[in-house]
Amino acid sequence: MALSDNDQHMLTEILHQPDAWAATIDLMQANAARLCDLTRAVDEVIFTGCGSGLNASMTIAPAFQAITRIRARAVPAAEIVFFPETVFAAGSRYLVALLSRSGATSEVVLACDLVRQRELPTLAITCGADSPLAQRSSLALILEAANEKAVTTTQSLTSMILCGQLFSGIVAGDDAYLDHLRRLPALGRAVIEAHHSLGRRIAEDDTLTKFAFVGSGSLQGVAREGQLKIKEMVLLPSDSYPLLDFRHGPKSNVDSHMLITVLSCDRTQHVEAEFLAEMKGLGGRLMVIGDRATSDVRASADYLVELGSGLPDFARDVLYLPPIHFMAFYKSLAQGRHPSTPPNLSYWVETRQLKG
Repeated sequence: MALSDNDQHMLTEILHQPDAWAATIDLMQANAARLCDLTRAVDEVIFTGCGSGLNASMTIAPAFQAITRIRARAVPAAEIVFFPETVFAAGSRYLVALLSRSGATSEVVLACDLVRQRELPTLAITCGADSPLAQRSSLALILEAANEKAVTTTQSLTSMILCGQLFSGIVAGDDAYLDHLRRLPALGRAVIEAHHSLGRRIAEDDTLTKFAFVGSGSLQGVAREGQLKIKEMVLLPSDSYPLLDFRHGPKSNVDSHMLITVLSCDRTQHVEAEFLAEMKGLGGRLMVIGDRATSDVRASADYLVELGSGLPDFARDVLYLPPIHFMAFYKSLAQGRHPSTPPNLSYWVETRQLKG
């Protein structure tokens, strides 16, 4: 299928991700002092958003808590609007970080307003410089280099994740972790060059009609984003679960038409071979994305992405997503669809009943 102008823009945005990450690193360095001031005397940081913004929050929060030792949670923005007592506890001091590519999503903007009424500091992470979210927050980080024309998020999502992880390293004063993150643009270029063609190969297999993504720790958020990319762009069934939770019920759906993407991390690698062997025994097809594969993983994987970064858990999360982006992009085209403009979706979501 020939690429439309919008789809060509999206492919460019996928390829541009390492450059967007480099710009994000510069932005965070320029705001380091203000970020430290914002988190002074904070007991807990709430990361919130909708859709991809929530998936980014779910990726950032575990890393933030692990690196800074400050409590952190990911919460859907609508929960702050409708169930604030389940989010905020009396006597605790919070910072709320709100993630929205457009900065105009109704739930996120209203959540920001309600947080301000509680006199809590807010941090906006957005591509919308003139957006309501940016204008209403205590501090706005504007990811201009990560903005997109496509409805479907790619470089904005990975840049938001990186932004949150850099935030963690800055607050913790963890120079070693920050050095790891500064390597990501160069590593990302290598991953994109090595694994771009894999997306085309998977797309050519028309027997793959359902998908699952599994990962643990911060990679649960990445798995949710992989699920969302398939649902948005390919319009085929897709699920996401923590790695071992997939064995508690969801494996009932495994057959030769399902591609299970395992997001491998250091702490779960010792159980991944057993998981892969079980899914293989059920007839499932397997794609593994990780830093270095063991011989057992190599024996089970139908498709293998070795990132080869040498980075630890919590530092390489954004590298997992470009191969997933390519897979979803080319599978969408193979289905005769336009991955940049999925049906029923718009660049941002307005809920009229939340206005005013």
